[in-house]
Amino acid sequence: MNKTPDRSVNPSAIKRARQSVQTRPWQLRMQSKGSQPISFSEQTVSSLTRILDLLPHLDGLTLKTEMGDVHVSRDFSVDATGAVDSHIATILTADPDINGIVFSGSGKRGEHVASRDDPHYLPAGKEFAIVRDALKAGLIDSSEAVRRTKAIYKKD
Repeated sequence: MNKTPDRSVNPSAIKRARQSVQTRPWQLRMQSKGSQPISFSEQTVSSLTRILDLLPHLDGLTLKTEMGDVHVSRDFSVDATGAVDSHIATILTADPDINGIVFSGSGKRGEHVASRDDPHYLPAGKEFAIVRDALKAGLIDSSEAVRRTKAIYKKD
C-alpha cells in the first residue's frame, strides 16, 4: 500500500477559494497635481478600476488632462498586508511540507521568502506587525503608527 499522501490539486478546494474571494481590498485613489479639483465620469472611474484589476503588477498610472496630471493608484485602506501575512501563516501551519513561500521581487524590492520564522509577505513584515499590534493594543495612536510605518518604508 502506498503511504505517500495524494498531493494533487484538489478541485473542490480551488472552487471554495474562488467562491470565498470578497471585494477587492483596495479602492481607487486619484491625486490631482493641478490646483483645480477634477471629476471624472462613472464609466471612467469604473474603467480605471478594472485596468488596475487586470494589471495587478501596475503600481499606478497618470492621466494627462488640460487641468493638470492626475495620478491613479490603489489605496489599501484595509490591512491587506496583515491579511496576507495571516494567510501565509495558515499555509505554513496547515502543510508542514511547505518550508517557505517565495515572493518575486518588483521595483526596488528583491525576492523575499516567507518562512515559519518570518511568516510575512514583506521583508520588513516583522516591523510592520509590531506597529500594527501596538496600534491595536492602544499603545500608540494612528498618527504615531503612520509615522513609524513611513520610517520603515524609508529604510526599505
